Amino acid sequence: MTKNITFILSLMFAFFIAPAANITVNTQGMTFNPSSININVGDTVTWNHTGGFHNVNGTLSTYPNNPEGFGNNLGSGWTFTHIFTIPGTYNYQCDPHLPGMIGVVNVSQSNSVYDIVTNSSDHTTLKTAIDACSLDGTLSGSGPFTLFAPTDAAFNLLPAGTVTALLNDIPQLTDILLHHVVGDSVMSTMLSNNQVVTTLLGTDVTVTINSNGVFIDNAMVTVADIIADNGVVHVIDAVLLPPVDCNGITNGTALVDTCGTCHQAYIYNFITHQVVFVD
Repeated sequence: MTKNITFILSLMFAFFIAPAANITVNTQGMTFNPSSININVGDTVTWNHTGGFHNVNGTLSTYPNNPEGFGNNLGSGWTFTHIFTIPGTYNYQCDPHLPGMIGVVNVSQSNSVYDIVTNSSDHTTLKTAIDACSLDGTLSGSGPFTLFAPTDAAFNLLPAGTVTALLNDIPQLTDILLHHVVGDSVMSTMLSNNQVVTTLLGTDVTVTINSNGVFIDNAMVTVADIIADNGVVHVIDAVLLPPVDCNGITNGTALVDTCGTCHQAYIYNFITHQVVFVD
């Protein structure tokens, strides 16, 4: 990994929403096709009858080790759908066509960066902010992502009323959240002192490693390397605030002159007397 972890800016707003999947299984001759599938909790499986006289029997009376029972009655011309909400291995069969017509559904529990935040009792404010900015789909997506995750206690260190104000200013809150996310999976062993890391916002944070610990800007990493399916989470004890210019623009180039007035920065050519404003 290079010292400056970059992320293609055009992808910054191409948020990947990861909806629950719908997988189709067909009755094909004397088999289920496919006979074995791997899905995530919340996914839907639809069995389509394509001929013959079949059923889907995954009931607990037939397979007592299934996490839950499912199935339909014998018949023809049917479509049967079931949403799997409990992880585990599910066996099922077509009753009149044993032993060959059997199937297996393997259901996994998703463990995305967003899931880690959701399941943490120390990150309720962060989850509220992520949901308010509709970034839950992003952090549940394919990634990879590294999230520097401030705790509830970190948010409480902000001036009184700040969190409420930010929840009423979604663009600014979104900028702050993106300032906590890197478009790469960065383990703690990949960090080095004075390393500059570029966030999804296009802003930089600096890594400091000393005898006191590992710091991301002014925030200390209190728990490192919580591994997700789509990246990694590092818990920090302060909220990272992106740099703003005197006009309040993130990564802006306005500067305060000697009279104390905020101006958009520009370049003046003393030979041609042309002014070029910095974008």
